[in-house]
Amino acid sequence: MTRRPKRAYHHGDLQRALADAAIELLAEVGPSFTLRQAAERVGVTHAAAYRHFDSRDALLAEVSRRGFVALGERLARSARGAAPPRERLERLLVAYLRFAWKHRAHYELMFGPRLNEGGRFVELERAIRASTRVLEEALGELLDSTDPVQCRDAGLAVWSFAHGYAVNVLARRIHVRSLRTAESYLVHLVRPLLDGLADGADAS
Repeated sequence: MTRRPKRAYHHGDLQRALADAAIELLAEVGPSFTLRQAAERVGVTHAAAYRHFDSRDALLAEVSRRGFVALGERLARSARGAAPPRERLERLLVAYLRFAWKHRAHYELMFGPRLNEGGRFVELERAIRASTRVLEEALGELLDSTDPVQCRDAGLAVWSFAHGYAVNVLARRIHVRSLRTAESYLVHLVRPLLDGLADGADAS
């Protein structure tokens, strides 16, 4: 691994600097890096890093939380506007794929093995919930429903489709020439699912 120059950071902002370093390490070596390596990259001792993160998992949870916040913001921006619900959902799913494509290492951490099985990282769970709420709200408009269970289940179905597609694109199991091609093909594939959800809602 190439050693980078130690970076300067403002006093009191070591937590952010460590998370930034972790994102770099994540892209370089995956989630196997140590808290000590993140501390070295920032230019502080392991003890100083430990005052902010008591374990590598705690640092990974913060990196994951930041990823879900960023993803949620992108999804929310994509869903804004006066377009019909189906079109907004398509834009939302394209934004999801774009995030996975451009931030692959971060995305794979966020949707890899669950970091918070015991519920220790409360802020991470809040960020996850906020990002999924954007999808559920958009589906609520498509389904013309405020039933939280119906919207949750529809959200899970659509997210499972989008996630599976993104993972297969990243792994080159679905071969595409460019991000633009991947986005167009995603929209093409998801339309029958969205049509089915809308038709089912109309029939109920």
